[in-house]
Amino acid sequence: MPDILIVEDNPVNQKLIAFLLARSGYSYDIAENGAIALDRLDKAAYRLVLLDMMMPVMNGYDAIKAIRSQDRLRHLPVIALTANAMKGEAEKCRAAGCDDYIAKPYSKDQILGAIATQLARSATATPSTAVPRPASNQLPRPV
Repeated sequence: MPDILIVEDNPVNQKLIAFLLARSGYSYDIAENGAIALDRLDKAAYRLVLLDMMMPVMNGYDAIKAIRSQDRLRHLPVIALTANAMKGEAEKCRAAGCDDYIAKPYSKDQILGAIATQLARSATATPSTAVPRPASNQLPRPV
């Protein structure tokens, strides 16, 4: 079962994030838009979602609203990724339901640091609020 769902429509960004995750020991799936992401989330238990906020078909804002409306996904860590680095964008993403925000272009340290932070927070959540995870799905610590 993959650890992280990458929701990104740009093939170059998909490859970059996939490369960083694989080199750090994470497994992943890729969804090209929010609608595909919701389908994948219905079929698998991910530990975290990296969510581009501006995509065709279903954007990240609509996707996070749908994610947070489902009880079993309410506490799933979601990190917003966006090229919009305008003032107030981080607050807008958090208000929509994302746990963190990273503006593009981002660095390896930004991505991996945000993932480590959110996974650590998720791991310390109480059992009643934690997202169900497969018991055998242990992540190595990112380097």
